[in-house]
Amino acid sequence: MSVWRQTCIDSNNYDSIHMCFLCTKSVLLTSIIFALRQYLFFLTIFVFLSSAAHATHNRAGEITYRHVSGLTYEITIRTYTKTSSPADRPWLGIDWGDGTSADSLERLDIIAIPGDVQGNFYRKNHTYPGSGTYEICVTDPNRNADILNIVNSVLVQFSLQTVLRISPAFAANSSPTLTNLPLQDACFQQPWIYNPGASDLNGDSLSYSLVFPQGVDCATLTDIIYSYPDRIPAIQFPNPNNQISIDPTTGTVTWISPQQLGEYNIAILIQEWRNGIFLGSVLRDMQITVVPCDNVPPVMEAIRDTCIEAGQQLNIGVYADDPFGGLLNITGYGPAFEVGNSPATILQNGTIAPVDATFTWNTNCTHVRLTPYQTNIQTTDNGPGVALVAIETFNITVVAPAPENLEANAVGSSISLNWEPSICDQAVGYKIYRRINLYGFIPDVCETGVPAYTGYVEIAEIEGVENTSFLDDDEVIFGRQNCYMVIAFFADGAESYASNEACAEIRFEIPIIKKNSVGITAAAGTDTIFWRNPIELDTAVFPGPYAYQLLRGDGYEDATELVFESQVSNSLDDLATSFISNSLNTEDTAHTYRVVLFSAGEIAARSNRASSLFINLIPNDNQMEITWTENVPWINFRYDIYRQNEGVGEFELIGTSDQIGYVDSGLVNNRNYCYYIVSHGSYFAIEESDTLINYSQQTCAQPYDRTPPCPPIIDLEGDCVDYTLDLYWTNPNLECPETDDVLTYQVYFSPTEGGEFELLEVLEGDWNNSISFVFENSIAGCYAVTALDSLAPWPDGVLRRNESDFSNIICIDNCPDYALPNVITPNGDGRNDQLMAFPYRSIESVEFTLFNRWGGIVFETTDPDIAWDGTNKDTGEIVSSSTYFYTVKVFTIRLSGIEPINLSGYIQVFSDRNPTTN
Repeated sequence: MSVWRQTCIDSNNYDSIHMCFLCTKSVLLTSIIFALRQYLFFLTIFVFLSSAAHATHNRAGEITYRHVSGLTYEITIRTYTKTSSPADRPWLGIDWGDGTSADSLERLDIIAIPGDVQGNFYRKNHTYPGSGTYEICVTDPNRNADILNIVNSVLVQFSLQTVLRISPAFAANSSPTLTNLPLQDACFQQPWIYNPGASDLNGDSLSYSLVFPQGVDCATLTDIIYSYPDRIPAIQFPNPNNQISIDPTTGTVTWISPQQLGEYNIAILIQEWRNGIFLGSVLRDMQITVVPCDNVPPVMEAIRDTCIEAGQQLNIGVYADDPFGGLLNITGYGPAFEVGNSPATILQNGTIAPVDATFTWNTNCTHVRLTPYQTNIQTTDNGPGVALVAIETFNITVVAPAPENLEANAVGSSISLNWEPSICDQAVGYKIYRRINLYGFIPDVCETGVPAYTGYVEIAEIEGVENTSFLDDDEVIFGRQNCYMVIAFFADGAESYASNEACAEIRFEIPIIKKNSVGITAAAGTDTIFWRNPIELDTAVFPGPYAYQLLRGDGYEDATELVFESQVSNSLDDLATSFISNSLNTEDTAHTYRVVLFSAGEIAARSNRASSLFINLIPNDNQMEITWTENVPWINFRYDIYRQNEGVGEFELIGTSDQIGYVDSGLVNNRNYCYYIVSHGSYFAIEESDTLINYSQQTCAQPYDRTPPCPPIIDLEGDCVDYTLDLYWTNPNLECPETDDVLTYQVYFSPTEGGEFELLEVLEGDWNNSISFVFENSIAGCYAVTALDSLAPWPDGVLRRNESDFSNIICIDNCPDYALPNVITPNGDGRNDQLMAFPYRSIESVEFTLFNRWGGIVFETTDPDIAWDGTNKDTGEIVSSSTYFYTVKVFTIRLSGIEPINLSGYIQVFSDRNPTTN
């Protein structure tokens, strides 16, 4: 833990420094706040004098925009000012963010709001030059006085910023609109809940965060000037549970227990996203007034997320109560209430707590979109004192109905699909999915599209809501039940519910490949291909004469190369149905074949393509992993694995498998083993029930040690004061049964958590499993250890070692310490002549600035030692005896990286000299 301390001097001995601690935190806080206010006063007095006639009026506001056409956008500024202030703004200056000259917006309307508030509305169109990210900024002097969490708020300028992004990557965008006022009252030490009511009719996603407000030219206020409301201490009876936070998804702000009466400002950053792409942001600066009252917030029952099919009515019950049994008002806001076609409504039954209401929405196809409608239901009581609220946020997804009456019919070697058009003419097309055999899918209420777990795979996407037919001629498998589903999709990516499942089987109207077997494995080897005539071919539709073509492709690609053409015959039975393909490289690749039947010179039918079976060997320590690949229209139900030892003698059956993959164990490293596989399969069709037997190529390899050791398990002990660290770990040879040949360890280090690791040390010997370090200024970092085994020959003849995975990663942090004395005596007596930092730990650098009582800078340095000798940086003379104020940003070395910490305080200078210039 870091210790930040302040020291003082014994009043009887100016040259003796003694460490002391302030008696209470409140005294320290009061001193710092006083000093900061005094400092800011001197720095901003000129601004105050020049703008006094226009100050003390800005409370809240935001900038929004709406796309008009092309590159033109309508910009709207809303500000909320203090009515009683003499300052007024019929015009507001604006920076469009595109480098054009300064411009201004005319106020179009004024709305009086109770509580000394005036709403001001400005609007103007602006045309941007092209694609880009534009930061729109409005700055106006100044904020109203006495904002508790802004030091000297009356001297702090008020700025609003909105980011507009224009890009050809997405359609023109409008910012979200905010429906709830940015001026709210809160009850002292009672929960305060608020939601800005952001609504985005484009259906984009919104994210929310609390940020610092902005000052001059939209620069973010520093933590010297601004602090979050929960950092303002209570004057009396403090409640430690006073955090303020925002839900990043819903935007609801909760301040658990305001601790001091008065006005506060917060800033809510609302960012807009589309498919993960940042579109822009709106910054709302708002004001909260904490007042005394005896009220407590109402309560509401939770409302769950839901989905509704477009065209149906959604009814949701809302229930609220009030501990005081008073009047309650239930309202709603969000995009569901703002859609132009059939918006949602709330009907409340009664007004005295407890009350209930019904949320009703008659949905239709215009409401279908990918992003849910985030909906807020708010219950407001009537006091006593301040009206408090409860908010429930839930999501509504409007889903398009499924395409209806999907039918599938076999047409030769293809399957024809037909369905009715989607009732939502906003759909832009359809997606078609296929699988083998029926699944029996019944979607859940929020389950759109066709989920992957059903086994269905998308095979096509067609455009046009009226385009409701599709011919599937892409490898429709003979003898199998080919099943389909169809969904409608929309421009924003939304998908409808899935249609009914429809299945069909192609008849025996196509040639059937029965064999694709490797005959000879060689660079000039052979394949053997057999096929069967289409016994159900309608010869009246496809009359003779007939002929076959056999097409071939390398690997598993579609077969396109003509390798055989049969004689022409008027009878199918007279045609050749086999072929031996010679001069093929069967050592290095599989081959795929397809048979095409011609009738009267035209294509009548095609077989499914079928590949040869190709195996791969993966050598390992005393074992061989055998994998194989195939792309065949039949189902292989058994694989026989044959092995030949040392490349000589007969092949022997060593095992069988009903799925792809086999491990041959108990082998001797660096000896040669050869393998081939025989597959047994079937179409499982009544018309074709023979067992199909096919051979793979033969291939050989040598097993060798390529198995890395088990990773060690590490632990450490460190001292962040002495900068010492001891790292130790387990020996995998003793702890892991799979490891017996660890000879070396490698220690890795990263100075930050999540950073890149670099090799730090190499230790030989499996027993050498610990190491100690002594560092200079930091032990912060993360450590990992790997184990390496003995050298072993690999197939390329090179000796290599296997390295384990990283061990568990352990991190340790520094405990930074930095403090300054508060007195120096630069009188040349050799004692306390310089301002020197006390011994510090884990500090990279500082930004130290010393001010005199007029706000002038006396001394600056980045040296953590400070080493100020009491002289003025401009004159070089010893400064006069007085009290000086300092600020110092201390850059600490932490596990997370360099972290700055801001400190401030006073330096008392006692000097024998009294120079005329200070």
